[in-house]
Amino acid sequence: MGNVQNTCKFISCFSYKGGAGRSTLAINVVPYLAEMLNATEKRPLVLVDMDIDSCGLTFLFDLHNDHRIKKECVQSWFHPRFSNMPIVDEDEDEIDSALDHEMFQNLYPVGEFFGFRPKEILCLPANPGETIKGDSNYDAPLSSHISAFKRMCKSTACGVLFDSAVGSQLTAIWSNNCASHIMCCLRPTEQFREGTKHFFDIYDTKANSKNIIIIPNIVPVDELSIKGKNGIINNYPSYAKDRILEDFKDNLSRKNNNYILDLLEGNKFGVPKIDRFMWQEGVLKNAENLSEIERTALDIYKEIARMIVAGN
Repeated sequence: MGNVQNTCKFISCFSYKGGAGRSTLAINVVPYLAEMLNATEKRPLVLVDMDIDSCGLTFLFDLHNDHRIKKECVQSWFHPRFSNMPIVDEDEDEIDSALDHEMFQNLYPVGEFFGFRPKEILCLPANPGETIKGDSNYDAPLSSHISAFKRMCKSTACGVLFDSAVGSQLTAIWSNNCASHIMCCLRPTEQFREGTKHFFDIYDTKANSKNIIIIPNIVPVDELSIKGKNGIINNYPSYAKDRILEDFKDNLSRKNNNYILDLLEGNKFGVPKIDRFMWQEGVLKNAENLSEIERTALDIYKEIARMIVAGN
């Protein structure tokens, strides 16, 4: 991977609304990211649960019952009033021995969840139900501790993956602002298509130079014909795929951000629906007795990681 060891990738796994399977997508891309970014105990991959209302990663890793959760969580580290994060001079090139800082010492090792050494992948969970400011997760001021956290990770981690909140929630804004790569997760339904399009029409006027990977998720593979509002019969999933490509045509032409539609090229259409995830989410890479559709999904997770690592 060339000089990938000297580069820290900042990634946000985002969706315009809940129910897109965002956290499950994130944890299935993680093992490939860790491999491609050469995660080690001295240069780990850091996962941050920024969905403080729903805490997907926190529950998937079963960290919500840990006795330390109230102290070692996103809310305590990024709270504008009582964060322990050091304020870092923006002119500093590097932070020495950041792994010795209290934050890195107290991140939860979750590498074994993915088949790695425990401390090769670390997690900063969220404390379920606790707000950032104390009254709302939408209007707390931008915390300087986010910038400090990013600079610490830049000199210490091989990558940081924010499991974002949804829409315009504060922690979603922070996640997307910190990231150079946004994994935009959406279901292929009409509300997700139109809502995601509308969100990025607005977002594109505020952000520049982001690599936004459009990832249709939980895509049914069985063909189905449905009469539309205009009385015309539409054949799914091909109709939904065509609509997503049409919706993002204007965004592509603006050139403010790099919209990546590789997962809608040719016969590809995002990540297929995995039946076992309907009952128990997990890391498909570690699963046994994979079906053909699950092997296809694995190839797509790997391709997503490759796009992130190859991007600037």
